[in-house]
Amino acid sequence: MKSKNKNNLRVIDFFCGAGGFSEGFRQQGFDIVKGIDFWKPAIDTHNLNHNLNDSTKDILDFWGKDSADIEEINNIPNSEFIIGSPSCVSFSMSNKSGKGDKTLGIKLIEAYLRVIVVKKHQKNPILLNWYMENVPKSREYIKSEYTFEDLNLKKWAKLIGKNLKDIALKINGGIFNAGDYGAPQERKRFIAGEWIRTGEFIIPQKTYKVHIESCEVRQKMPKPDNKKSKKWSDPNYQNLKLKTSELTDHFYDTGLYEIEWEKAEYLKINHPFMGKMSFPENENRTCRTITATRSAITRESIIYKSEYDKKGNGEYRLPTIREIASLMGFPYVYQFVGTEGTKWRQIGNSVCPHMSSALAVALREKMNLSKIKLENVDFSLLTENYQKINNLNSFQKKQFDNPNKRKINARFRRHPLKIGNMTVDLMNYHPEKKDEVAQKWYLSIYFGNGDGYGLKVLKTKDFKKIEKVLKNNFSHFSSFKKEIKSHIVTKKQLQKIYEKDLLLQEKDNPLKIVKRLAQIIKSYDSYGENVEVNGIFPKDNIPMAQLMAMYGLLELIQFNSLMRKI
Repeated sequence: MKSKNKNNLRVIDFFCGAGGFSEGFRQQGFDIVKGIDFWKPAIDTHNLNHNLNDSTKDILDFWGKDSADIEEINNIPNSEFIIGSPSCVSFSMSNKSGKGDKTLGIKLIEAYLRVIVVKKHQKNPILLNWYMENVPKSREYIKSEYTFEDLNLKKWAKLIGKNLKDIALKINGGIFNAGDYGAPQERKRFIAGEWIRTGEFIIPQKTYKVHIESCEVRQKMPKPDNKKSKKWSDPNYQNLKLKTSELTDHFYDTGLYEIEWEKAEYLKINHPFMGKMSFPENENRTCRTITATRSAITRESIIYKSEYDKKGNGEYRLPTIREIASLMGFPYVYQFVGTEGTKWRQIGNSVCPHMSSALAVALREKMNLSKIKLENVDFSLLTENYQKINNLNSFQKKQFDNPNKRKINARFRRHPLKIGNMTVDLMNYHPEKKDEVAQKWYLSIYFGNGDGYGLKVLKTKDFKKIEKVLKNNFSHFSSFKKEIKSHIVTKKQLQKIYEKDLLLQEKDNPLKIVKRLAQIIKSYDSYGENVEVNGIFPKDNIPMAQLMAMYGLLELIQFNSLMRKI
């Protein structure tokens, strides 16, 4: 394969995905000659933006049938540079809190490194440098040195006059934050590599002491409900301007059902054992790491106030595909193939082009080549690609008439407030008998966090004890009791309304009851005071707010237990 670049800056991108790693190198004048990935939408996107015609390929094919088999590797064209970003799912902290099986992730890394070793040690090698990018957690599972035997090259090593125990590759690198290089996103990654001639790791120079805030990107973008026909400047590449008709995947309504954003709000600001987050998103800071999963109901969800004037359904929204692409650092002219969810996954799995561009700049300096300035980056080959994709632009409001259904006997667990390192949780299952769901409602008190938390399940007989403590310590108890009677007790079956009221229109939905109870509690100035409970609970002192929550929710359970079960 002949390079188009007279400086022989040819690059092969393993685990190329949508091509974020490739794009940063392309912007610095490198010639992307091949992308390798097993997922077809990613290969299609990479092909489109880098003018290639590659097919899907499993990286594990390069592991070889035995330690002498390098046929698949030999089929890869030689290049001066190899970059790769092995799949990080098994190493991610979001994968079972970082405790997921690492076997496949390690195997993918080793298959990639096997390619590097063969290209490095083969006869008349031309490889100058390689880089590998992954999540920080992966560093714990990557060796500092690999022998030929480690990488299934025992017999091949003998053929080239090496010993199977010889060091074939050393791993040098560190943790880098894309925000330090101009990416408008807080994205930390482990990056390793080697300048072959010296064995050194070429470190990119930081260019941003103060990270770019989300608002600096979003405020420069048109609003998704904007229908004006004009030219828009790219927030990351100011010399790049597109007409409204050319700016893809942005002018559509990403509004959320209230039942979706309400759950995200709860998990962000009232999580039982994790810290408080902003809702909606705090844009006066660098964007949080964009994940590969497009979700609206998790703590990790990035949620904005919608431009459409709506309350409840549609009041908040997810970013558009173009917004997350820009927050990742992709130029407006970079296109993504597939559905909305497929595009999101490609972007979330990518390397920030700003980060890869910084690596490419460091290599140019090593070769005594000048940096290509941002205003001189050539995007001409990408400008017509907008006509070749499924453009999500609809310029229409979303209709909220088809929410996802809940499962029959869906689980419920909510607490009004987290105060004093404890929560009072309304649940439709016993915390110690989790197999019986939606048969009865419980009130569980959790003390402390982590594995050593305390637990007490309240019974109806506790109601009078709690009422007595409140009477003795809460001067506005009679007023609070009256509000509870009028606003908290429902005459409807909790489980039935929880399952059926998907648009949150019923005031007696348990989700709304718990939220409303929190508002009532906070309306009293003394809710944050501590109260002695005289041995009723494992803790001697409990915040007034938690006693108020117990009282209100026990009143609800007592009344609801008289209703006929579903």
